[in-house]
Amino acid sequence: MNRLLRDGLALVLGALTMLSLPPWGLWPLGPVGLGLWLRFCNRGAQRWRDRLEVAAAFWLGAYVLGLFWMTELTVPGWIAAVPVETLIMALPLSLVPAGGRWRALGVPAALVLGEAVRWQLPFGGVPMSNLALGQVDGPWLGAAVLAGPLGMVALVGVGAVIIERLCAREWCAVSWPAVAAIGIPIAALAVPDTTVDATITAAVVQAGGELGTNVDTPQRSVRLRHLDTTNAWQGSADLMVWSESSTSADGPLEASDNLVELEALAGWRDTVLIANFYERAVDAERFRNATVAIDPATGLADRYDKAHLVPFGEYVPLRSVVEPFADLSLIAREAIAGEGPGVLSTSLGDLAVVTSYEVYFSDLVRDGVRAGGRIVANPTLASSYSTSVVPSQSLASARLRAVETGRWVLQASTTGYSAIVSPDGEVTHRSELRESIVLAGDAELRSGSTPAVALGSWPLIVAAALVLAWCVSPVGTRSNRAEG
Repeated sequence: MNRLLRDGLALVLGALTMLSLPPWGLWPLGPVGLGLWLRFCNRGAQRWRDRLEVAAAFWLGAYVLGLFWMTELTVPGWIAAVPVETLIMALPLSLVPAGGRWRALGVPAALVLGEAVRWQLPFGGVPMSNLALGQVDGPWLGAAVLAGPLGMVALVGVGAVIIERLCAREWCAVSWPAVAAIGIPIAALAVPDTTVDATITAAVVQAGGELGTNVDTPQRSVRLRHLDTTNAWQGSADLMVWSESSTSADGPLEASDNLVELEALAGWRDTVLIANFYERAVDAERFRNATVAIDPATGLADRYDKAHLVPFGEYVPLRSVVEPFADLSLIAREAIAGEGPGVLSTSLGDLAVVTSYEVYFSDLVRDGVRAGGRIVANPTLASSYSTSVVPSQSLASARLRAVETGRWVLQASTTGYSAIVSPDGEVTHRSELRESIVLAGDAELRSGSTPAVALGSWPLIVAAALVLAWCVSPVGTRSNRAEG
């Protein structure tokens, strides 16, 4: 195939693969797009630099589309992020041999290693628009209980190998990848459920409002919308979750009149209330993103300050370098990071909490569950975005976190999507964008651990690294050439 045509096809297939992500949700395009790329763009690339070129073309097409949501925060950030993310994913795939037995293991290993790196680097990682999110409506969601989102990424790679070999009419070579693709989700069904300690009525409050609010919305207005929505609701709940930045405090929140107001509300409603404060520091130049738990009888019970901050959202990396090229007026104040694990002690027991962007990081949620969290609360915002892309991916992440931890997840967003998610990833209640609503239903406080929580990500990452090391070793290279 002509080089220009080959790279152009790789670019298109990369973009096609990203259509597996929410909100498009065409989950089969994850393994299909990648599998077609393996067959028609990558398979004939014998030299390392050719494999790197065609892999870079694929991921460039993927992230130009998959990370386009970043333009609503910062266009320069998007322009910088796309090539960085492209290189992180392309490098491991360039190490996979063009043929031979190890290719079938090398492809999933390369995807796992690439995603694992980009979920950590740069600036603490960019786990959004990852391959696992595209599979939440597919048959591999249940496999997250075994190995978390990286296990699902590996299955996308296995599916891609199946597509590649079917296109090449290598019927016999499909057998073991097919066994893995079918057998692993079935094996996940045999994992015992976590233990149900109690069933409660849980509620999430969505205040509503317009999307794409890229100017500072007065905090008082947001707080009043939450109050109005809550007061208009006639139901009752044991646990209620408000969204991110649902209220504010000038100085320490413990001395805030708004806290007194929320304590009165929790007492009147006889509910444990989880709310989020935009807490301005004393110098007014910085702030904390603080989630609090308020008990109906005793008032403020605990607080958690968001530990993993959003680059170009809550702080600006290399501000002095970026500032001449971008309007940073929306990020005039920078956040002060807290420390984990995210867990709040309440009269209902310990509750895990991750704030907004943190729901994309499986290790943060696992830490909260290991610390005793029996349910996961996720106050989030998403109102800065004018489309459903980020809210949809946030909800998909909540579903992944529910499955891998064996916990119910309560996601409260200012403008949507808010949801109640069961441990099997089912969305039992979900809002529409912009609407003002309280969603309420039964949820369970659970204890116990899943394999994904107990083992974490490292076993799979180490296995992937060993597979790729073998692929590039002299012995592995000779083996693949002999079998190719």
